Amino acid sequence: MSGSWERAHRMVRKQTYILPEQDEELKKLAKIKMVTEAEIIREALDNFIRQEKKRLQENPLLEIVGISGDAEGPRDGSVNHDRYLYGRS
Repeated sequence: MSGSWERAHRMVRKQTYILPEQDEELKKLAKIKMVTEAEIIREALDNFIRQEKKRLQENPLLEIVGISGDAEGPRDGSVNHDRYLYGRS
């Protein structure tokens, strides 16, 4: 058994609609790369999934950790944050 035969039999069939312009570009790209249109779609889907997973795992709040460097501040900031931020007791 060849690897491509095994891969083809593990695949799940999906059906979707694309715009005529997308179809035209897909055909051109497949012809240039000398692969099937399905291979182009699978590659694009792999790239999209990888990109989205990375984006969803990134936490922008982690970027502010350590932003103040070694600046001194109150030692009880986590307990009395309202007092320091809003002047409340």
